[in-house]
Amino acid sequence: GLGDVYKRQIAYSTEKKYTDRKKKNWFRPDTQYPEMMFDACSEHNQVYEAVREALHIYQMDNDNYGTDRWNPLGELIKPGDNVIIKPNLVMDYNQSNEGTECLFTQPEVVAPIIDYILIALKGEGGIIIGDAPMQECNLEKLLEESGYNEMMEWYRKVGVEIKIVDFRGLTTQIDSKKRIGVRKQTISDNQDGTVIDLADMSQFAKYDKEHLEKMRITNYSPDRLKEHHCPGRHEYFVSNYILNADVVINMPKPKTHRKAGYTAAMKNMVGMNVRKEYLPHHTIGSVAEGGDEYKKKSLLRNIDDKLYDIKNTLEGKERYKAAKFVWYIAGGLKVLGNKVHHDEAEGNWYGNKTISKTIVDLNKILFYADKNGHIHDKIQRKTLNIGDMIISGEKEGPVAPSPKQIGAIIIASNAYIFDMGVGIMMGADATNFPFAEDCKNANESLPLCNYQDDELIYVSNDEKLNNKDIKSVSNELKWKFVPTKGWTKMFI
Repeated sequence: GLGDVYKRQIAYSTEKKYTDRKKKNWFRPDTQYPEMMFDACSEHNQVYEAVREALHIYQMDNDNYGTDRWNPLGELIKPGDNVIIKPNLVMDYNQSNEGTECLFTQPEVVAPIIDYILIALKGEGGIIIGDAPMQECNLEKLLEESGYNEMMEWYRKVGVEIKIVDFRGLTTQIDSKKRIGVRKQTISDNQDGTVIDLADMSQFAKYDKEHLEKMRITNYSPDRLKEHHCPGRHEYFVSNYILNADVVINMPKPKTHRKAGYTAAMKNMVGMNVRKEYLPHHTIGSVAEGGDEYKKKSLLRNIDDKLYDIKNTLEGKERYKAAKFVWYIAGGLKVLGNKVHHDEAEGNWYGNKTISKTIVDLNKILFYADKNGHIHDKIQRKTLNIGDMIISGEKEGPVAPSPKQIGAIIIASNAYIFDMGVGIMMGADATNFPFAEDCKNANESLPLCNYQDDELIYVSNDEKLNNKDIKSVSNELKWKFVPTKGWTKMFI
């Protein structure tokens, strides 16, 4: 893997906007770099340059930079490797109606990484792009409208076959033009996954039966979750594409997130899970009642929780008419509860301690599960995290974000360091986020990061930020994201 020095660094390369999609070959480089396998054929593409520069700033194959031998991913990827690119494809439309550039990983950020993977593979091995977007995402529409299909077609024409795979084993359709209401579930043909039981290695292992039975997934029957998370059993259904990978290039779209505060590299790996009913999102009830769904006790919300459980159970049994009737009542009570209490339900706040444990568990599997899903005490595959923050998302992310122009490509070999570096720059009190606590607890069994926060260093072509550790970055240099409503206390 990458040397120790890389693990303590967060590379930050600057570029302010995406390429013009109306121009021919908009995802290709406009400069014939000496290492390139293919001819430059674009009129203007500064995003490609920004990704290339980020790899350079990160000192990857530094001795050969500027020559035809430069192979920045060569330390990570060897000929014959099976490489997965894991973008964040989340949803095909933005509920804020403010465009998709701030919503999902853009293809022109992925294209240069494909090129450098091909250089490292030297004609042997393969590349797969894969994700499990949200259940109701129309992935075909996303791939066509975003330009991913156009990009893949270009590679086919030059003799490179790259598959795009939908990891989801279940999709849903909402019988409404506004995409709200009852969800009709369909089992898809993509259930190519392995159920992995973390058992006592799970972050949930410390909880008793009563607590585990209170855990919930938004819009899923609680009975299904109980089958997978109960005393002695903590199961996740992980895509075999991920398990069979020698290298995973994790390409998140960092943005604010209602349940997790913000989503970056670690949260992006939720998309390696085949079925959502294995993923605890929050624990019903107030903090005083042992839950983390909301802060204060509320009879109104207790009733609403029970109605949503009924609605979700009816959906799971395909009793859609009855589910729709219950949804109307539950939805009305939810709106009323939000107004009465001036806060959010469904765990959409800084007190949510459940989703972070799910995120950490999945990252343990990413690193320590072998191709058959057996957990080892040594890391099983190599990873690199490359974030698309040319335009990021703030306010009500992840599915209703507003554009935030950052103009950055971010790289870190360690996902915790990536998330910490990005979160600090967003203006989040990241070291006190639930995921940070869970990561540190995880180090006792399956370590995800063995570094102290003040060891983490930014390396950047922004001189004001270059060589600063994350604790010495002044507020003036930070991006100052507007957080989701439930996380304002955790941001500057």
